[in-house]
Amino acid sequence: MNPYGVTLDKIIPLSLDRLEAGASTLDEIDKELFPFFEEEAKTELKSIETLLHGWDKPPPPINDLVRQFHTLKGAANSIGHVRIGALAGGIKDLLEQMPPDHATALQPQIIKTNIQVIGAIQALLQEARDPEHNAVKKEQIVLAIQAILRLQEMEISLRDEQT
Repeated sequence: MNPYGVTLDKIIPLSLDRLEAGASTLDEIDKELFPFFEEEAKTELKSIETLLHGWDKPPPPINDLVRQFHTLKGAANSIGHVRIGALAGGIKDLLEQMPPDHATALQPQIIKTNIQVIGAIQALLQEARDPEHNAVKKEQIVLAIQAILRLQEMEISLRDEQT
């Protein structure tokens, strides 16, 4: 077990077969609440992007990123959007455990990973708004998950080098 416990199964606690089957078997989105969630999600994603663009010197904005992803995770899960909740939770859990000096050292990888996760979440929002024309491919979600796991591996390697 790695120091964080962030694994593929934890990020997406669903089989890839179910993921491939589509949103109808994963997300049970409350259609009445979705417009409110979508507005909040877009605000959180914009805040995350602003933090990433403004990260030009220490200290890293990790606590703020964790807070934004935590809010997004909670809001997504509260309306039944399992995939967004899982992606937001996966990156939140990883960043929450990362020491500031590691975040500074891994800044480019953190930014790249966040951009991939944001892209997957934006695609999932579009899909929820219009599923017939905006189906998210399993591969896009898996790539975002793999980016989170790669970042975790880099952080673990950095930790190992320091001991």
